[in-house]
Amino acid sequence: MRTIAFDLDDTLYDRTEPLKQTFASFTPTKELRFNEILPIYHKYSDIAFEKVTNQQWTLEESYVYRIRKTLQEQNIGISEQDALAFQAMYTKNQDRIQLRPHIEEIIQYLQNKEIQTIIITNGPSTNQRKKVRQLGLEAYFSAGDIIVSEEEAVAKPDPKIFQIAEERFSLTKNETWYIGDNFLIDIIGASQVGWKAIWLKPNHQKPQCNPNLAEKTVHSTEELKDYLLRHV
Repeated sequence: MRTIAFDLDDTLYDRTEPLKQTFASFTPTKELRFNEILPIYHKYSDIAFEKVTNQQWTLEESYVYRIRKTLQEQNIGISEQDALAFQAMYTKNQDRIQLRPHIEEIIQYLQNKEIQTIIITNGPSTNQRKKVRQLGLEAYFSAGDIIVSEEEAVAKPDPKIFQIAEERFSLTKNETWYIGDNFLIDIIGASQVGWKAIWLKPNHQKPQCNPNLAEKTVHSTEELKDYLLRHV
């Protein structure tokens, strides 16, 4: 392997914890089952993200949409103002995000082996680069090592964002691996341009098509570390 590219959200860190904290604080009198809410929230987040990517909605509109639609499915109605208050609380809770266990060790190992490491992430530039700083990843990745969808006006799983990486970092397809948690966005996205993919699925999500598209499936960052130490 000459290059290993990482997803950011839910791969290098777990974004469900700040979201869980926000739901608990925002709806303290409601008996909401977070494990049931999470896929609903992600469904509407994906819809909202596509609208923002296509410049149909503002970020603020997307924030309002995803939480209102999520809570509507729980028979809870909230105002636009309350939806924005939820987002503000979620943003504050994200200030305490931390790398998943073993991730820093993995990155150090790869870079000591002179493996090129990069990040390809979907999301707004300001938000994603703030997360990089909060996670201490600036110690390992320069700003130029990170591709953010908003900055390129294209998002995973569109092949173009992977092709941008190929050109920018002089990647060789059969020597490039992508590690991500989302089967559709990360695994299918990377596979369709000829990269090898490692699927990190700590939440045991089901693949949305042929699971064999992933060269390797791991269920924890410890398992990921063990695999990379054996094969790199």
